[in-house]
Amino acid sequence: MDLEKITHSGYRISVVTAIVLSCMVVTLASLLGRSALNLRGSLVLDEPTDVTVIALVEPQLDEDTSITSINFLRKEDVTASEKPFYAYHVLLSDGENYLVRIGFDAEEERWVLMNYEHLRTVSTERAPE
Repeated sequence: MDLEKITHSGYRISVVTAIVLSCMVVTLASLLGRSALNLRGSLVLDEPTDVTVIALVEPQLDEDTSITSINFLRKEDVTASEKPFYAYHVLLSDGENYLVRIGFDAEEERWVLMNYEHLRTVSTERAPE
């Protein structure tokens, strides 16, 4: 194909459309790839973040449930040679509360989900006397 002899407006529109669409596909693929790397990379950080909690808890959830908030509770020191455990309170979209403990697995060299416990709410109302 002779690029110098493209003069018909239909060819120009199709070439411009092809370039724009290919740029959009490349941009979308790079955004998806970067987000996947960020999730995988969050599992090998020195200290866990909210993204680490999301990456570990999300596979445990039902399809129609999502995480609405994550609150850091405490850092539990173990020994000087091991990394500490981290505890989080996770609130789901269906109103359920969970206690999540995260620890570092030295063999796999990544953060793993140690505990995933459902928290039950206790009523603070007093019974009539």
